[in-house]
Amino acid sequence: MQDRLTDLAIGNVLSNAINIGNRLNFFKVIAEISNAECPVLPEKIAEKAGCKERYVREWCNTLACGRILEVNEKEEFWIANENLEALTTENFPLMFNSMLSTVLKPIDTLIECFKKEGPYGLDYSAYSDFEEMQQKFTKIVHEKHIIPDLVPAIGNGIKEKLEAGGIRVLDVGCGGGFHSGLLAEHYPKSQFVGLDITEKAIKAARLKKKSDGTDFENLEFVVADAAIMPSSWTDSFDLVILFGSCHDQMRPDLCLLEVHRVVKPDGLVAVTDVDGSSNVFTDRETYGKMAAMKYGGSMLHCLPVGSNRPDALCCGSMWGRKRAVEIMNKCGFDNIDIIPTDYFPGTVLYLMKK
Repeated sequence: MQDRLTDLAIGNVLSNAINIGNRLNFFKVIAEISNAECPVLPEKIAEKAGCKERYVREWCNTLACGRILEVNEKEEFWIANENLEALTTENFPLMFNSMLSTVLKPIDTLIECFKKEGPYGLDYSAYSDFEEMQQKFTKIVHEKHIIPDLVPAIGNGIKEKLEAGGIRVLDVGCGGGFHSGLLAEHYPKSQFVGLDITEKAIKAARLKKKSDGTDFENLEFVVADAAIMPSSWTDSFDLVILFGSCHDQMRPDLCLLEVHRVVKPDGLVAVTDVDGSSNVFTDRETYGKMAAMKYGGSMLHCLPVGSNRPDALCCGSMWGRKRAVEIMNKCGFDNIDIIPTDYFPGTVLYLMKK
């Protein structure tokens, strides 16, 4: 076990070093100015990156010893050809190393939440940098697949209805409006509404422009609690979508009751969420080491923000299929299809009809 703990500590150090290098564009700089035939000294990397040589040298030394970078006896560095894509392109593992530091920022307060007399949970504001990083992460993972993969997966003629226009779509927990904007631009004849409880997120969302720089005419954003949506919305949306935002609710049941109220009779509800079984043994056997990442992410962020009041259900992102379906059933959704979404790593689609 001591060796295992040592390996974990080393991995933690390397993960943070990767985060630093990614944020300062060191990997792209190294790839641009060096290779196995022409390695470079840290001073060249520092000069190109606009950073201090001494810090860059220690960073290079750390990642070379961790066998992320290559090094020779002259203490010159480069990236092996087989590692170039992983270290220089936006991808899931690289982004997750960068996201990790944002959820660790409030760790001292999170520790207090574990104690019986401590706070119930943490407010979203405790994760000041997480929202921005989450938007980048979502864009990388989702942008290529929302239109060609997710929309057809919803089925029920929704693609054709979106194209023909005349339908209303609600994005619950829209954050900065990435999904809403993507859908609104691709389906200009339909109307889209994004809802989020965070004023900062909605303020940013309202600044969104189409890819050609023009204003949206079919997209609006509203600041509201997902458990208390405007009373005028009853039976008014043809499609309600929650992109990974259900498990973060302190009362996802109240949110889903509101979703049931605002969606039209025979309307559709699509919920993408982290996939799990609601049993940790089954999840460990199914996902292997990725299960630790799923539960760890929940422990560090999703559970605290979803537990921050006395009546919270405290679901966490690994609430799993069994518990999710039980709550959805109690909120009036009797027939629930669970559809794999392999194009979104570790995610599943719950599809419901009112």
